[in-house]
Amino acid sequence: MKRIIKKSVIFLTLIVTFIFLTGCLDYKAYQPLEKESGEADLLSEIAEIEKELGIIEDVAAEGLPEEEEIEVPLDEEIDLSNLQKINVNENELVDLKLKVEDPDEDEIEYSFSLPLNELGKWKTNYGDAGEYVVSITATDGKLTARKDILLVVNRMNVPPVIKAIQDRTIKEGETVAVEPQVIDPNKDQVTVTVSGPLSDNTWETDHTSAGEYEIIVTASDGELESKETFLLTVTDVNMPPEMTGLEDITIEEGETVEIKPLVTDLDNDDVSLSISNPVGDDGVWETKYTSHGVYKITVTADDGKDQVIRTITLTVEDVNMPPEIIEVRLG
Repeated sequence: MKRIIKKSVIFLTLIVTFIFLTGCLDYKAYQPLEKESGEADLLSEIAEIEKELGIIEDVAAEGLPEEEEIEVPLDEEIDLSNLQKINVNENELVDLKLKVEDPDEDEIEYSFSLPLNELGKWKTNYGDAGEYVVSITATDGKLTARKDILLVVNRMNVPPVIKAIQDRTIKEGETVAVEPQVIDPNKDQVTVTVSGPLSDNTWETDHTSAGEYEIIVTASDGELESKETFLLTVTDVNMPPEMTGLEDITIEEGETVEIKPLVTDLDNDDVSLSISNPVGDDGVWETKYTSHGVYKITVTADDGKDQVIRTITLTVEDVNMPPEIIEVRLG
């Protein structure tokens, strides 16, 4: 809607002001003067009025400028139900083709409103779903035709995209953390899960964790999901066996020596135990009355990768036994 304000109204206002001022001048001109000093003030006021009248006359002589149009925005809504509807899917190219006839066979120029470009094209993307009112104009330079259409971009859901995860190799005892990088073309909220043995995307390995693991990362937007796998290799870090319960031993001749150390292995490896002579690998030695002496006993635990050696002192004290007559016979 356009409101046209005409400057002729201003001219009319000036004419009314002129008449009003003239009347004031006449009124003041015929008032009796009580003091001579008042005559000077009256002449000053008359001069001021004449100056204002001169400005009005100049305006009238020069004429008024041409009419100006002041545009007032339209407060109207477009009835979408009457518009031609064009449907596309997200990530498709919108390419409008026009068929325009001009009876004068004039050259026609076209224009399209956003989101289309000047050629009437728009490469939609995921996330652009919605309804768009597009204005198309065709002009021959003198007259312009306009048509509004409703462009409907339909949502096309696609699964989240997981960035490829490289295979990893760590050592036993280390902690592995996985932080998948996931994007969703539709900008949907995505839930990411990682398969075991990772918990909350992390895993603190121990000395029994050696092996190969296929880790599966799953990303879901609630409708569609995608998966990415990688191989996690945990290399063995051998922990040598541990032995406890070994102390120096002191016994007397004729007693039995027993060496039974407690052997543990954090890797759960099979451990072989060997004990040096005179005790032996079974850890048992029945001493005799000739066994007195001091012995260095070596105990070795072997898991096939590392050996742990401990040495204890075995003291066998002499026990004097009286002679024993075994046989008496004639010579």
